[in-house]
Amino acid sequence: MKSIKAEEFFKLVALHSGVNDIQSVRDVYYGMIRTISRELKTKQVVFLPDWGEFALKIHKGRRIFNVNDKSIIIIPAKATVRFSPDIAVKKYFHAFG
Repeated sequence: MKSIKAEEFFKLVALHSGVNDIQSVRDVYYGMIRTISRELKTKQVVFLPDWGEFALKIHKGRRIFNVNDKSIIIIPAKATVRFSPDIAVKKYFHAFG
């Protein structure tokens, strides 16, 4: 399954929101992305009304033992972003099967 290109995405958002200026839609979208990124860095959780929650999860670094050559491998800490959809979104997409 292929995703749509960025320009097509902005055109569709403009169409569905009733905004005629695609540049305004693009500016709001990237402003929203910057806001979500900054809030994830500072608070580790961002809730989008009627959509769901983004959470930044920091996984601790760890050491594992490699049984093949009997060495210790150090896996560094890493951050991942998790998304938990709102219950209404879950119900909506559950209908698709």
